[in-house]
Amino acid sequence: MAMDGKARSAKAALKRQAMKEVELRHTVRYGIKQMLGDLMHWNKISEMGEALQLLILNAVPESALLYRNADIPLMPAEMIRHHARQGIQDRLDDLAGQMFGASHKHVIELLILCAHDAGPEGSAKHLRIPRHEITINENVSRKLDQARIREELRMGRDD
Repeated sequence: MAMDGKARSAKAALKRQAMKEVELRHTVRYGIKQMLGDLMHWNKISEMGEALQLLILNAVPESALLYRNADIPLMPAEMIRHHARQGIQDRLDDLAGQMFGASHKHVIELLILCAHDAGPEGSAKHLRIPRHEITINENVSRKLDQARIREELRMGRDD
């Protein structure tokens, strides 16, 4: 039988607690949340938390700082909420330090402004999924080849 909403919420809360994930709330200037929505639409991202995490991971502080004097109405403010694990929180703290001690709210605003200003095609670099480079050293390669040869010999004997 399927779980009801309360059971799912309780299970998710336990999982977040185990992963030391916290909810971050940013009160941003009017229009920033709509810009984030545009970025998500352009890059086919359905979760706000995922979009914010990618913006944080791919951030270039020097580019984002160019938008610190952007003309955006101050009222009414909007709330952006998302969950973040320790690594993202540390990266956000690091970005804030690189941006002359800006608050997390201002870092988020600047990252969204920078990516949105790049347009539908240009924003993709701000929201790309970072990939790890995998290299196999010579020793591992040799052992894999030896294992492959042993397996081929074993398969030949079984036939």
